[in-house]
Amino acid sequence: MKYLFKVFVAIVLFGTLQACQTVAPGSPEAKVIAVQEAVEETEEANEQIVSDIPDWCTQLPSSDFALYACGIGDSGSLTMARNRATLDAKRQLADSIDSQISSRMEDFLDSIGTGNNEQIRQQSEIVTKNVTVEAQLTGYKQTKSETQNVGTKFQHYVLIEYPIGQANQALLNKIQQDEILSTQEAADAAMAELEAEIEKKKSGS
Repeated sequence: MKYLFKVFVAIVLFGTLQACQTVAPGSPEAKVIAVQEAVEETEEANEQIVSDIPDWCTQLPSSDFALYACGIGDSGSLTMARNRATLDAKRQLADSIDSQISSRMEDFLDSIGTGNNEQIRQQSEIVTKNVTVEAQLTGYKQTKSETQNVGTKFQHYVLIEYPIGQANQALLNKIQQDEILSTQEAADAAMAELEAEIEKKKSGS
């Protein structure tokens, strides 16, 4: 019995000594420990971020009259976190605007019945790109925002809105100004249809 007790004490003492042992800075062991600690801190921060994301950011508003995007940005500087969040939202919104404009242009080409013409197709792509670029620069507005502290950084969320009617109006203006697209047969009827859709969006907004 005394022997077993001595063995038990020896094991406890050995474990204590091992725990108290210091790792030399710069050693492979120290690097492994540093990496493990960094991973654990990142996992904890990520868990906090996921659990704290505002509902309006994970479930974007649905509307027939506007496009929405939620941007997220983090930084040790509050101003930088806000700027990054806005930039993130604008990038997402640009994709949505491009999709919206491209869809409207396809409808227009289907209406005039010359969408397979190479010259018409190239011109439509130019107009679509120009309208998308212009739409990215203006017209959006911030509807919600929230800033949270995550460790030593600021985590900023921003929700921005862009009226669909505004993008469609920009497209109509470009088509009307384009000599190739506006002079196609049935172009007047197609533009009138697009204009009616724009008015519909405006009246519902």
